[in-house]
Amino acid sequence: MNDTSQKNIGQLYGLINGGVAIVFTLILYFIGVNAFLSMFTWVGVALMIAVSVMGGLQKRKLQGDYIEFGEALKLTFTILVLGSLLNTIFEYILMNFLDVPFRQALAQATADKAEQMMERFGMPESQIDKATEQILNGNTYSAGSLFLSFAFRCIGWFIVALIVSAIIKRKRPPFDNSFNP
Repeated sequence: MNDTSQKNIGQLYGLINGGVAIVFTLILYFIGVNAFLSMFTWVGVALMIAVSVMGGLQKRKLQGDYIEFGEALKLTFTILVLGSLLNTIFEYILMNFLDVPFRQALAQATADKAEQMMERFGMPESQIDKATEQILNGNTYSAGSLFLSFAFRCIGWFIVALIVSAIIKRKRPPFDNSFNP
């Protein structure tokens, strides 16, 4: 593989990651509103992390089974952010143009779950009503809300990329004779 194609590994795996995330979002969508609010959503996170690991290991393999921590961090973070960005754009289109009633049903289900949780914690009824009203009247899938959510996800993805990079890094020995096949 030439140098140019090696540099595109982050973009390639980022696009793959975006595709995986979009397909997973579609699966959740077809299952229904409750799938979006279940622990099953963590499978999507695990899939995105797996794609970043695969991209990092591919880059390491192409470099003679060595990759520096900084290079791995840049690569894995790029993969995670690009995948997340593509999925965020897809969610915006899905929830605001393709199926607005689904977004409204999701808001109702979110408000119901939040109300149940707040009742368990013994919050006053007035605070519960105010919180559920905010959920129902707001649009968590507006461009601004999704951008803010994306920004916070990037912080989380950076932490994940740090961990993944620490695991996949492999320094070249100082006296490695790379001219000797």
